[in-house]
Amino acid sequence: MEVLGHHSFKVRLLASFILLFVFKFGVGQKDYKGKVVDSKTGEPIPYVNIGIVEKGIGTVSDEEGLFHLYFQKNKVESEAIILFSALGYGSLNIPVAEMPLVYNEYPVFKMTPTRVELDEVVVSNKGERFIQNTIGYKNSGQRIFGYWKDQIALGGELATRIIAKSGLRRLERFQFEVFHNPSDSLLLRVNIYKDDGTMGRPKTNLNKSGENILVTVKKTDKIVWVDLKPYDLYVRNDFMLSLELLTVYGNEELGLILAGAPDKYGSYRKYASQGKWERITDQNMAYYLETSLMVPEKVAQRFEKRELRKRKKIRTISGFTLMGGRMVQGVEVTNKRTKETVVTDDKGRYTIAANTNDEIFFRKEGYQVMVLKVGDKPTANIMMKSAR
Repeated sequence: MEVLGHHSFKVRLLASFILLFVFKFGVGQKDYKGKVVDSKTGEPIPYVNIGIVEKGIGTVSDEEGLFHLYFQKNKVESEAIILFSALGYGSLNIPVAEMPLVYNEYPVFKMTPTRVELDEVVVSNKGERFIQNTIGYKNSGQRIFGYWKDQIALGGELATRIIAKSGLRRLERFQFEVFHNPSDSLLLRVNIYKDDGTMGRPKTNLNKSGENILVTVKKTDKIVWVDLKPYDLYVRNDFMLSLELLTVYGNEELGLILAGAPDKYGSYRKYASQGKWERITDQNMAYYLETSLMVPEKVAQRFEKRELRKRKKIRTISGFTLMGGRMVQGVEVTNKRTKETVVTDDKGRYTIAANTNDEIFFRKEGYQVMVLKVGDKPTANIMMKSAR
């Protein structure tokens, strides 16, 4: 879809990505609330997906395991099921007709932990090894985006098909770009799925670690990186990657806008927890991953030679980040054009690929965001300033 703006400025909008789900509290709508706990320890289970299967009625439990699910019983089929699901736990199925309605208390729902069956990863001794390989999509200045708006139900997801060369691949880092976020902060969950659902839709969750992959998006965040290494995520073919809304902090309305990409492999949406996946466009969200791919030794050597030739041709800029005469380590350094992000080392040093006129952003919690416009010099030191 094309939207015509001022002065005939064309904006390509992934219009179908607009996830709009407003609960209209009418007569007869009830608050079916509760608390989800571990059946063995009694501890609350956070971020459980709770909803009526494929009906667009769903929510997510909070940090204390508490949830509120609003619907009208007489508007839902009597055989409908409320499904509770969480990583590391067996699913809980409760018929809508049996869902308790208590006004002043939170009924307890117990979920039983399951034994996590890790996929066996075979390490070859046939002259194969891992090489660094990037996959996914980036926005290169195109006005393509997808967004969550208004009161989308918790558990709503935006997923994109990631095309990956077949072979054993470890997922290491995930990046997405924020165009706009009016909320103080948002809590999202990263989900990795097989495309084994109906007509190639997301279905089986590939995260076998039993741990949620959580990321907080702050109002000032532009490029967000998520470390995937602790979760031992391996894939062998194409897969689906989604971002799921868990919590909105602050009083501002939800309006998170994320970068899209012109690649045409397909994106999907889910309005709420336990909802139905829908294909919405053949374009993609700008989800980008750093991975390691296992290849034969000869292929690895050819790849490394190509990368070495590329690096010799690429111009870089380097320097130090300082404040008060001291080096500042852990500063995120991002090239706005390429979206590449590096982090200053323990001596405050950075090196990043950049061309003349590129804008480089320097970000760290507690400091002001500093911007460098690249000139002809190959080095530049940055004086950081306190955010106070």
